[in-house]
Amino acid sequence: MSGLEQYYAGDKKWKSYVDFYAEDYLDDNARLLSEKLNGHLDLAIIIYGKRGIKEAFWWIEQEVPALEGIKPLDCLQTPELLNRLRECVMRMP
Repeated sequence: MSGLEQYYAGDKKWKSYVDFYAEDYLDDNARLLSEKLNGHLDLAIIIYGKRGIKEAFWWIEQEVPALEGIKPLDCLQTPELLNRLRECVMRMP
């Protein structure tokens, strides 16, 4: 294992983080973004909250240095990469 996934804070912390953002960002925009993220509404809520909806749709298709050059959409393929993406979005300002 390499990358941010080795620092993943865990599912309990992730759920708490999602719940916090869901108070303001669980809406139709998040649901639309989640469709692009293969149904990952939790990720959609956080990415939308951190980037805004327009930039969120752009960002998920970019090669991200913090993800070791992998696109966020490509991180949905394995549990390890999913945890890498989760840790990445939790660390975003």
